[in-house]
Amino acid sequence: MKTQDFYKIYLPAIEKALQNDEVNEGFYVKSPEDYIDPESIEEVIRYLEEKEDAFLEKVAYYFDAKSHNFPSIQGVEITIYKKQLVEWILKLKKEYENK
Repeated sequence: MKTQDFYKIYLPAIEKALQNDEVNEGFYVKSPEDYIDPESIEEVIRYLEEKEDAFLEKVAYYFDAKSHNFPSIQGVEITIYKKQLVEWILKLKKEYENK
């Protein structure tokens, strides 16, 4: 899967997950993967297993921290961390929407 194809699927899923990040089901907040349609999930999971970057790591840290009710991530208040994620999402959307 190409990076641009991955982000066209993954970014909307992150946005949905962030909209619902207050719903904690016993130390589990739904991750972006929970919002990806079944036809695409295998390719997305494979991409996540093969590729690693700072943004994807930041997403993983955020949802892990939300699941465990941590007030901060690496010394950054979780609400600020979320705002940083949203800003990064907007940059990525601009980068990949025209490709």
